[in-house]
Amino acid sequence: MFNHQSWLRLGCCVAVLALGACTTKEIPQGTRIAVLEAATTLKPDVADGAGRIQTAASVDIANWLQPDVNAQHVIPNAKIGVEFQRQWKSDFGAGASKREILMAKPLVKGNVLYTLDADGALSAFNLADGEKLWRVELMSENKYAVATSMKGVGLTMQNDTIFITMGFGSVVAVKAKDGTKIWEQNLRAPLRIAPTYAAGKVFVQNINNRFFALDALNGEILWDYDIAMENTTLVGGASAAYSPALDVAITGFSNGEIQAFGATIGTPLWSDNLVANRQAYSSTALHTVKASPVVEGETVYALGTADVLTAIDIRSGSRRWEKEIGGTQTPLLSGNTLFVVANTHDLVALDKSNGNILWATALNLGKKADDITVYAPIMLNDRLLVTLSDGRVMLFDAKSGKKINELDLKEDFNSAPIVAQGYVLFTTRNAKIIAYK
Repeated sequence: MFNHQSWLRLGCCVAVLALGACTTKEIPQGTRIAVLEAATTLKPDVADGAGRIQTAASVDIANWLQPDVNAQHVIPNAKIGVEFQRQWKSDFGAGASKREILMAKPLVKGNVLYTLDADGALSAFNLADGEKLWRVELMSENKYAVATSMKGVGLTMQNDTIFITMGFGSVVAVKAKDGTKIWEQNLRAPLRIAPTYAAGKVFVQNINNRFFALDALNGEILWDYDIAMENTTLVGGASAAYSPALDVAITGFSNGEIQAFGATIGTPLWSDNLVANRQAYSSTALHTVKASPVVEGETVYALGTADVLTAIDIRSGSRRWEKEIGGTQTPLLSGNTLFVVANTHDLVALDKSNGNILWATALNLGKKADDITVYAPIMLNDRLLVTLSDGRVMLFDAKSGKKINELDLKEDFNSAPIVAQGYVLFTTRNAKIIAYK
């Protein structure tokens, strides 16, 4: 069992291997070679990539109000303590099962943590000690929805209101102080994607590739837009991104398209297809855009499952650059660099200005690599933390891509952790929150 001592040393990050009994055998001379080290599929475009990387300055993250902190999906370089330990572990309800999938990432505002379990129960916890403050079950007005799988889908919040997407097709707004319902809007088709709040609107997409903008005050549908749906797709999808500079909402769809809209009235501005040419006519490939778009200024960075990573000018819709890299996890933008977990099981750093690969590091997942999900990286004190579904966490130098440490925390993780007020908060498949500080 994992002890509660410090598991990461983010200042120097020294891993110690304990050797067994001493031996008098002669030790072979020469250079040691790691015979099990994985080979990278992707190769750097430049020789001195490490010297070109500048990450954003580390900051204290007070609140985590959306699945990726904010509506731009730009997660800051989090400032945390040099050494930290497990503080508490709490159960928040129903986890993943054969019928249900635990999908929602937790949120933090002030000293309160909010969770949504697979059955659609919303809970609030004291961030300091994990004590449960309250719990409400968000049930559908449709009695037949009880048998619907994936009831709880995603959370976002603004001020004192939490917005929830439910698998049975409803968007619900509740008061953050006690879970009292404010309004409910039934979109009459299953929902599988977390909502995004921006500019007084809640952006939501249903399973039929219909995109909605709802009034955050009352749930009224302000506008909607639909495109061709896919018969087969991945569970979940991309939460919409919002450009405050241009008042543009951008979202990806299950058919591989990414679309931009004027956020005020829903005018379609441009679209692009994140499907590589060699996959465009494949009868077996899934084209779902599952990674959320990342917006910085007038550029959106978009990653498709079908091997397209691109930077797009939001005003014109034209590509600034593109790479044949696919993935399902939202890229991490920090400073001048984009960090991506690729479908090839590589962790990749790219120059955000031109798409050049600065370094690529293979993630050695072992013999059961296809059964393991590698979640999106986050940055802690200038180091990249990568979480695996099998309980491992890996720490990498952001400048060079070299692995600093790897530890097995003996948990089945459900997503990348979130960070708030110095806490690193992990979610497990069986609906547990584990807090480190």
